[in-house]
Amino acid sequence: MKVRKWVLVTDGGNGGGRDCVAAVRALHAAGYQTGVTVSPGTTPGIPSRYSKRRIAVPNVADDGYVDAVNRELDSFPYLAVICASEASMRALGQSGLQLTDKTVLSEEASKAQIDVPASRSYPTWDEARADSQDFKYPVVVKPAVRTFKATRVDNPSELTALEVTGRDVVVQEWVEGQLQAVSGVIFRGSLVASTTERWLRIWPPSCGLAAAAITTESDPALEDKLVRLLGDYEGIFCAQFAGSQLIDLNLRVHSSHSLSVAAGANLVSIYCDLLNGMSVPRTHAKPGLFYRWLEGDIRHVVEALRAGTLSPIAAARALAPHRGASHSVESLRDPGPMMARLLYALRRLGKSPEERRLEHSHQ
Repeated sequence: MKVRKWVLVTDGGNGGGRDCVAAVRALHAAGYQTGVTVSPGTTPGIPSRYSKRRIAVPNVADDGYVDAVNRELDSFPYLAVICASEASMRALGQSGLQLTDKTVLSEEASKAQIDVPASRSYPTWDEARADSQDFKYPVVVKPAVRTFKATRVDNPSELTALEVTGRDVVVQEWVEGQLQAVSGVIFRGSLVASTTERWLRIWPPSCGLAAAAITTESDPALEDKLVRLLGDYEGIFCAQFAGSQLIDLNLRVHSSHSLSVAAGANLVSIYCDLLNGMSVPRTHAKPGLFYRWLEGDIRHVVEALRAGTLSPIAAARALAPHRGASHSVESLRDPGPMMARLLYALRRLGKSPEERRLEHSHQ
């Protein structure tokens, strides 16, 4: 059997995003070699030093991105292309895209007997704002298909003041409950590998991603439901829950993937092994492993201190080092992505809030 060891990783941007870096590092750890697409003019960042090829392509939002990626795939012996963003998934027409539409996701999750928050869908933001007095607050405003970040809204005046671009908006009830995620690899209708993690802290603090997390024991009943939900999809996924309710689904490498790797379930390399025709045993991530996204965790704790919801002693305990912890971009062996993010943050400190808002809106 001929084993192909080259994998193309693309996030449709500069290749230095956290998801892209996580994928490259995980593949390198398993002996795979990676090429990474790099687009000029996108958010500052540096790809992992473990990427062996860097291929200049247009940004995913620009004409020519798909043709450039396809030319690279045709010219080099890649096993697969791994998307590290939803935008690149959509541009390249990867499978399972219907489940990345939150309206469809809610319907299909209910069929699979997975709880979902009550929500309303609107074709335009003006129509959602017209119903601002009808919602039970707080609510979360989300794009049906990811084009902007989810935002918590606490009252009608906040909702009407919110500026939302694009169409197809979902207004969803706010759900209290322990945040957790189930990640895995689906192949030929079976769950081959999985990680269950409990999120201890997130950033941003209302609608964010894991800043600190720990792996926990798996829930076989929930995993069976996720297999039914995912249907004929094959690849990597990450389902996010608040309590028992599904609040999001990503069909790609997730930013906390390094936790899965540390816990013995390198999902991206397992998927590539399966594509190579290898036999892969059923794999569960080991419970009790800790993950930290340092920037996000510091910002969460500082915000909690300012708000008075966390005492100085509790803050010090939260940020105390964890022996054997896995991290996001932070790495002394692969410092480029971390240093690029630090320099970017320092540049932003010198800008006004309005300048930072405008910069963020154009990313």
